[in-house]
Amino acid sequence: MLKQIISIIMFCVIAVALSKNADAHVTLNPDTSEPGSYEKYDVRVPVEKDAHTTKIELKVPKGLSVVGIEPTPLFEHKLKKDKNGNITKITWTATDKGIGPNEFVDLPIQVANPEKEGSFKWNAYQTYDDGETVKWIGDEKAEKPAPVTKVVKNSDTSKELSESSQASNGPITLWIVSIIAIILSLIALFKQKSDKS
Repeated sequence: MLKQIISIIMFCVIAVALSKNADAHVTLNPDTSEPGSYEKYDVRVPVEKDAHTTKIELKVPKGLSVVGIEPTPLFEHKLKKDKNGNITKITWTATDKGIGPNEFVDLPIQVANPEKEGSFKWNAYQTYDDGETVKWIGDEKAEKPAPVTKVVKNSDTSKELSESSQASNGPITLWIVSIIAIILSLIALFKQKSDKS
């Protein structure tokens, strides 16, 4: 009986840990916006390993125009431009140690959306102080998905917020299930001891 209880607890802990890791990736928020608008996007960079993130590189997809970058004391930024002066790449480099385990940073940028609808993929590269560079360049089902911006007319904001809320509630639900499983396991253990006595 005790082995079964331990197995249940371990399963719950592993499930919560995996859900946390699966949810941690570079994103642009919001992920849906109106055509022809000037949108503020937050480039959210979480740390998913036991190291510090010291550099973030973001390639600007064709069709979108970055018109401004908000300064941050944690990172300094440099811009790469094409011959017409359009920003094609933003590189943020840490001014000190960067951001560490269980931390994240939002790097705000201002973007001019095109008049036409479309889906735009931002390739991102996250470098750690141990030398590893994580490439966020895959499709949405990949292990390392790239951030994607959808430019859509009359976008259903409430639907997007609902989906975002449901996604963020996933790990919370797992925590609740885990706690309930642990409580039930402890009750069963105490009941077994009382029956023997």
